[in-house]
Amino acid sequence: MLEGRGAVLETARHISRILQENNIAGAVIGGVAVTLHGHVRATSDVLVLVPEPLATFADHLRSAGYDFDPQRREFVHRQVPVHLIPPSLALPTPHDFTVIDDVRTVSLADLINLKLHSGSSSVLRSQDLADVIALIRANQLDGRFVSRIAKGLRSEFRRLLSAVRTDQKNRTTNGGDPYSHSG
Repeated sequence: MLEGRGAVLETARHISRILQENNIAGAVIGGVAVTLHGHVRATSDVLVLVPEPLATFADHLRSAGYDFDPQRREFVHRQVPVHLIPPSLALPTPHDFTVIDDVRTVSLADLINLKLHSGSSSVLRSQDLADVIALIRANQLDGRFVSRIAKGLRSEFRRLLSAVRTDQKNRTTNGGDPYSHSG
């Protein structure tokens, strides 16, 4: 799924070890998590959901050799930007953590909830909705998954699920050509 030697993945693994060694209930989210859950896409940074106070985890990163760039408000490790996300910005709060490819991340349901919330809250976060669509496809999700989505986000999830189904049906009807129209 992921190349084991990429700097982004290695940074995510290193951060996961720091979280575990210091008994911090945090996880890697963002593009790395999307890739770990089955949709490979380009990402150049690592987003880390960490409980507040962020300063505690920031101290652990500094001790592990991460540099803080105050102008960009990010840590950097091996030229990989690392962004700390407090739970207050990541509503709804994830409940389940999992380890995939030595990276602690959130469950598929929690990742989709985070992405739906972010993508529905800002048109500038349309990548998050594209990630949900890709995760629906990659994991072949269907209506049974709706119960795992936060209640306030279920209608948006159903809308995206329906769009994916319609697209799949059109591709089948048109011999795989999404631009072909019958009639």
